[in-house]
Amino acid sequence: MIDKIVKVYLDNDKFFVGQLKGVSEDSNLILTNVKSEKNKVFPKLMIRSSYYRYVTVEEEPFPMQGLADRIATIFSKGHVNYIEDQNIISILNGKIIVNEDGVRGTGPSADRVKKIYDQFKIDLDKE
Repeated sequence: MIDKIVKVYLDNDKFFVGQLKGVSEDSNLILTNVKSEKNKVFPKLMIRSSYYRYVTVEEEPFPMQGLADRIATIFSKGHVNYIEDQNIISILNGKIIVNEDGVRGTGPSADRVKKIYDQFKIDLDKE
């Protein structure tokens, strides 16, 4: 959830919306570009875990599993591995890595994956 736009709910209908920049071991949150429910703006805000009830992501997460499924159509079974906890796709045992920002790798296979990634992003923008 780091770098995502989140909504942090406090008690009594109070909340903050901002970009999540960090989470401590104690679940304290650091947000930037923050707005309160009263539209008060804060450039940076730390919220202790004891002060908030829950957090929601305000923007749709990138559908990495869908992209992995699409990439898997051109590779043999087992060569495309979606690693959910890292939110990456590993192709050909890590020779090609895909994340939300793009494709890392070289060669003809990486070029094909880049084309699939680019088309997938275009298709997402159409929705």
